[in-house]
Amino acid sequence: MQTDRETTGVSVQDMMRAREARAQAQRLLLARHPGAVVVGLTMNIAGPVKTNPAIERAFAWGEDCVRAVLAPHEVLFAHAIHEVTGPEALFCVRADASELKRRLCALEDGCAMGRLLDVDVIGADGMKLSRTDVGLPARRCLLCGQPAPVCARSRTHSAQALFDRAMKLIAMHEEEAFAHRVGEQAQRALLCEVAVTPKPGLVDRANAGAHRDMDMFTFINSACALRPYFEQCARVGLAHRGGDAAACFDALRVPGLLAEADMRAATDGVNTHRGAIFSLGIACAALGMGFDPAHCDAEAALVRCGEMTRARMAQEMQQARPDAPRHGEALCARSGVGGVRREAAEGFPAVREAALPRLAQALAVGMDENDAGLCALVALMARTEDTNAIRRGGMEAARALRARAQALDERLLASLAALGFDARAEGEALRRELSAWDAELTRANISPGGCADMLALAFLARGMEG
Repeated sequence: MQTDRETTGVSVQDMMRAREARAQAQRLLLARHPGAVVVGLTMNIAGPVKTNPAIERAFAWGEDCVRAVLAPHEVLFAHAIHEVTGPEALFCVRADASELKRRLCALEDGCAMGRLLDVDVIGADGMKLSRTDVGLPARRCLLCGQPAPVCARSRTHSAQALFDRAMKLIAMHEEEAFAHRVGEQAQRALLCEVAVTPKPGLVDRANAGAHRDMDMFTFINSACALRPYFEQCARVGLAHRGGDAAACFDALRVPGLLAEADMRAATDGVNTHRGAIFSLGIACAALGMGFDPAHCDAEAALVRCGEMTRARMAQEMQQARPDAPRHGEALCARSGVGGVRREAAEGFPAVREAALPRLAQALAVGMDENDAGLCALVALMARTEDTNAIRRGGMEAARALRARAQALDERLLASLAALGFDARAEGEALRRELSAWDAELTRANISPGGCADMLALAFLARGMEG
């Protein structure tokens, strides 16, 4: 398998031929489209290695950025090629050449990755515009920050040093973009969870369920406040790649406490997402530990959560006291119910084996995201020992809730697999049944909050693989 550093080197003659072919294509486009402007995109990579998987990913990002800049204009031609001499793209547009050059220079200067893009603008007269033509200074060297043309003429830096710096810039950009995406998907997961309606005993768009101190807007405020924490968890995971998974979990302790403080500040002291801070925080870090810029395996990340937490969770469950201030710990000591601790230690099997398959199956047969989320929630309620439901209703009520969910889940499974499945009709029937159940649990003051956190985790996993 080709790595980011492995590819075939090219000669000076190869590069000269590629440059001439590019110039010929530019001339042809200008001849076919009088008055238009040509834009060329190549990569600013020193040395004989002009393409590898990392360079191709950086080029794809750059091509998307250039297309976004050109979008307001009439694009007459757009084409990309991928050769051993490096990827390149050619565009022909109707636009003001000077203004276009300024905007594309802003792209080159806008971030570290932009410094690896080489975007040329050729006016209708066939002349290439320079940065000085539009009142901008020369580009800076990747290594020392001095004007790049000066370093190039004097050969201040070796090609290998410049190449290594380019690879480092790509890696840094991809890692930061990944952490941002993890945070975005974790926040979206919390918002999707609260939006799914009707959820028995839980906060949703219809009502606050069995909760008296929060509503949907409290959840929105909390989800927004927690996004930076989820990004930080992903960065912690990135920093622990190839290292000890348990050490990665330990590194989340203080950020988790600070996130809980941020949550309470955003909700006037209400505990909306303490369980999600634990479960989604671990999952975000596990995603970071398994980061691959070409592919995201969210289910493998859930399994990795078990590697991260197993030893610590076993220790906590062994040391649990009946008089512990936190209900989950006290319940574990009294009855052996492990709750989210056991789920985490086992790699969140309820999410992997129940919620994710049900979510995928419901979406595949035409249910919308709301109703598919309800199917996944029922599957979780059928499988999970929800400590929040036990705390509010007692062990017998929690067992009855689970048995009812199991019966409903079996019916849903049969319906989803049946020929002639009507997604709209089934969704309406499911919502009616769950709405009635919601009223019952609200009167009984029972809320399966642990299952809600697992539903958010399922939305996160699906979002990362989407």
